[in-house]
Amino acid sequence: MIRIVVAMEREAKMLAERLPTMLIDVTGIGQVGLIPPTTENDVIVNVGYAGGYHVPVGRIIEPSFALDYETGEGTSVDHIFVGCGRYRCYTANEFVTEPCTSLSSIYDMELAKLAKLPHKKLYALKIVSDSLNEQECEAFNGEERWDEVARLLKQYVIGEDILNG
Repeated sequence: MIRIVVAMEREAKMLAERLPTMLIDVTGIGQVGLIPPTTENDVIVNVGYAGGYHVPVGRIIEPSFALDYETGEGTSVDHIFVGCGRYRCYTANEFVTEPCTSLSSIYDMELAKLAKLPHKKLYALKIVSDSLNEQECEAFNGEERWDEVARLLKQYVIGEDILNG
């Protein structure tokens, strides 16, 4: 089963407007346990906002690794989307305002947690909403970026690629 997972209701709303037939699980910010249980046969696709460190606001990223912000432990994220930036994604328990590395990277609150759930494949698309600034994140209007995310999901997830890859 393909599981589209977002953290916030506003992200779910943006996707639902563009992909009305897709089922979307909302974790709650940093609360992965709120979604229905996953299985080893599920394909998890995490979509949503992320802060960026030396990554331009508005850029769509397909994370290469999901890492725990505190420990640095992590796992690779499967790759399927063409044309997206590839950076490490650090997952923290609260909004990150200071990077944990000098490398260009992005920061969220769920991807590394989702990576620990049973799954067959794990994909992610993140829209950089801010430069590690919560006010920027809240003010970010990414309508056109959500259009692009929906296009990518239609092409690679709803289409045949994810099922045959």
